[in-house]
Amino acid sequence: MRNRTMSLLLGSACLTLTVSASPAAPLRRAAAPAPRSPAARAAAIVRNMTHAEKLQMVRTYFPPKVAGQPRAPADLIQSAGHMPPIARLGIPALRESDASLGVANQVEQRKGDVATALPAGLATAATFDPEFAHAGGAMIGAEARSKRFNVLLAGGVNLTRDPWNGRNFEYLGEDPLLAGIMAGAAIGGIQSNHIVSTVKHFALNSQETGRTILDARIAPAALRESDLLAFQIAIERGHPGAVMCGYNKVDGDWACENAPLLTDVLRKDWNYKGWVMSDWGAVHSSAKAALAGLDQESGEELDKQIYFGAPLINTKTL
Repeated sequence: MRNRTMSLLLGSACLTLTVSASPAAPLRRAAAPAPRSPAARAAAIVRNMTHAEKLQMVRTYFPPKVAGQPRAPADLIQSAGHMPPIARLGIPALRESDASLGVANQVEQRKGDVATALPAGLATAATFDPEFAHAGGAMIGAEARSKRFNVLLAGGVNLTRDPWNGRNFEYLGEDPLLAGIMAGAAIGGIQSNHIVSTVKHFALNSQETGRTILDARIAPAALRESDLLAFQIAIERGHPGAVMCGYNKVDGDWACENAPLLTDVLRKDWNYKGWVMSDWGAVHSSAKAALAGLDQESGEELDKQIYFGAPLINTKTL
């Protein structure tokens, strides 16, 4: 459980606001202590957390399913996801919104709330201009923050493998180099507003029809040179606070409980320090998913059961 919460705290480090430096102090005063690293601050918080508080951080609500219920937080915004704050430790609520092309308001959950829409991701990719992608990310990040969201479920970088994929408009084409560079630029723009952007959907989630039954099988070298390359470039350039794993299976294991993807590639090979969240309804287990590298069950009400709730209450070692 310690590693799960450490990843979440490190991934959300960009939520911390920068404070202007004060004028130089007179020489007679002792120098201020050097600021601690995000990892040291996260470790100190984890040491002070109760087991219940750790469990609170590894799951998020799906607001439309909890609105009006006794457990609904008072500050709940109708959107994609919500994690209540832990005020005594200074951990803010996570308020999550879709996504890459603008701050979404599906079926007008928030009456009268509008946002600026960007062109399709494919159109942005066709500019071959990372500065344009960065500017678009900065714009939607600013709008998300103004609406009190601090996690934007953006950064779609799945390659165009099937021309009938219903979300190709959101992605950045079939070239992993171009897609990775443009996604990294957009993520950087979003996070310039001190909010978190995801990169998604890790990995090979390249079709919508049948996405929850698909088992994508590909040779390791081919995977590294295509879909994983796009993710690697996007992560190296954009430093997203979170990675979202997909609905599909990859080589026989669900993406959100796939140790070769989430641990071997993401954590070990790429040394990724942020957190891994599931897609909404993409979790299929408790211990297997957590041990494979999943940090957070997103929109828990959309899974067949709440896997990161009661099943982990007595599991002190995760």
